[in-house]
Amino acid sequence: MNRFSDSQPQHWETYGRFQQVKHELIRRYLEGWYPKLGYWAGRVVYFDTHAGRGSYAGDNPGSPVVALRTLLRHTALPDLLERSEFRFVFLEKDERNEAALREQVAELEPLPDRILVQTGCEDAFTVLRDLVDTLKSDGRQIAPAFVFVDPYGFGLPGDLLAELMTFERVELFVNVMWRELDMAMRQEPGPGHGQAENLDLLFGSDAWRSIRGETMVERADSAARLLADGLGAKWWTHIRMISGGDAVRFFLLHLTNHDDGRDLMKECVWQICPGGRMNVRRSDNPDQLFLVEPKPDITVLRDWLLQRLQSGPVPVDTLKEELRSMIWRWKHLRDVEADLKKQGRMERQQGTLSLRPFQEELF
Repeated sequence: MNRFSDSQPQHWETYGRFQQVKHELIRRYLEGWYPKLGYWAGRVVYFDTHAGRGSYAGDNPGSPVVALRTLLRHTALPDLLERSEFRFVFLEKDERNEAALREQVAELEPLPDRILVQTGCEDAFTVLRDLVDTLKSDGRQIAPAFVFVDPYGFGLPGDLLAELMTFERVELFVNVMWRELDMAMRQEPGPGHGQAENLDLLFGSDAWRSIRGETMVERADSAARLLADGLGAKWWTHIRMISGGDAVRFFLLHLTNHDDGRDLMKECVWQICPGGRMNVRRSDNPDQLFLVEPKPDITVLRDWLLQRLQSGPVPVDTLKEELRSMIWRWKHLRDVEADLKKQGRMERQQGTLSLRPFQEELF
């Protein structure tokens, strides 16, 4: 029986800030992701590996219900269903949790045609491994899929996640239980130790031994980068959940091979994380979580742009591509451009930005 089975119901009796943010990120991302894929793909899949009961105390929906409701309430739903079928796969190993989940799904029925929901009391990683093996042996691609991996511990099979990322149209959203991982790493378990084997399983090797950092945040960032590189994702975005000081309880890691996926997740992070700091703190006022977006300090971006243009004009499209690897939004770059134009320091001609020659005022 898993760690959060009905023998430990307290997990489902509280709904805190971290759960709220996790589900809000899923909702916001899927609002943009469904139409990006649904208008052309023919089939779109949402896969939840550890689906739980489907709800928390206070009638707060869990991730499966959030994902399904987001589609059902989407303003473009009629058009999307004309073009694509949407499949939802919710897996949960605990029988009582899975039964409760089915009840939650039943409350949303009847579902429109072309929205199909499958729940199962199975080990999700076994199901996914069998699916990957079957598709690869047949030389087939998987339909565009968003796979939410939210395990009850940190026994994540990195090799399986890496296999999933070889399918071009698969995106992963992984909840990495960093507090437990960090504690295990700092104990420096030797080869063959149970903790070391779990870490090797996640990172694909003992490369985790190279993770360094004075603070938990620094180590978490290093681990996120190492994990994303090992899984072979073109783009990765992570959000830290900080329980106090710099104590990172866990981080959410989004992995995609598509530029649009990276851009969309960055937009979602900026809508949720004040100033784009990639941090969510338990102590912040949850009533203001989604109501106020502080104006960010874009001085760093301004300095980068000025330095980038020192050697000569640069096409706007090139700058936009380079910006994708940073946390900044395209909107921020436009704001910097407008400010520098107002100061007479920059100009745009034929899709190219350049610095204007400095001219001293004469008196």
